[in-house]
Amino acid sequence: MKLKKLVAAAAIGLGLMASANATPVALELSLVVDVSGSISTAEYNTQRNGYASAFNDATVQAGILSFAPAGGVVVNVIQFSDNAVQAIGWTLLNSVSSINAFATSLGSMARLSNGSTDIQDGMLLAINSIASNIYTGARKVIDVSGDGTQNSDPACNLPAPYNGVCQATRDERDKAALAGIRINGLAFEGDFGAAGVTNFYNSNVVTSDGFTITATSIDDFERAVIAKIGREITEVPEPGTLALLGLAMTGLVLVKRRKNA
Repeated sequence: MKLKKLVAAAAIGLGLMASANATPVALELSLVVDVSGSISTAEYNTQRNGYASAFNDATVQAGILSFAPAGGVVVNVIQFSDNAVQAIGWTLLNSVSSINAFATSLGSMARLSNGSTDIQDGMLLAINSIASNIYTGARKVIDVSGDGTQNSDPACNLPAPYNGVCQATRDERDKAALAGIRINGLAFEGDFGAAGVTNFYNSNVVTSDGFTITATSIDDFERAVIAKIGREITEVPEPGTLALLGLAMTGLVLVKRRKNA
């Protein structure tokens, strides 16, 4: 237990040092998108267009623009199947033109892989990407969407109702929580019954402060993703988080004053 506390303290210390040189923004949002073999070409296009529609949505755009005085919102896109790859790099959204350009990039995003379902790899790349980018967000969120459970790890091929333990994804979930990153899920159901993917995400992917939105079918995806992105952008931190953020910002001001002195 002492070792875990020391590791956590070291991680926080390193994060504070890194944040002193990073560009502050209101939100870092990593979209982690399933492109595994269970996603047909038509479903991939529906999924891709759903994300584009979300960022073209007037309410979502208004939410993003409301954070422009706080530095705006930065977003990237990661695709996962049996491996994970960044499809769109970190993009700063702080104006109508930048949001529209990002939506256009989403609408033309190529599919980069097609294999088994390795949610863990997508989560891991998102965590590392947030840790290594040039921004520091008041909030950090990973948005995982998909139509299946982790099947690249035999230990995670769970039977119905798919709410058992998948340690591979739980390890990444816990790593994200330790780093102050919330993970949310978007589960679109089909082969796994009424709530199979939702059960898996709730049990093994989303953090304790996260949530899962369910699309009842791929055709329901656009409605679900607009609701999810809108909620992720507009939700404000809990009071305790705001207090910690205030302390962190005070520390950054003191660092800057010391440098100027």
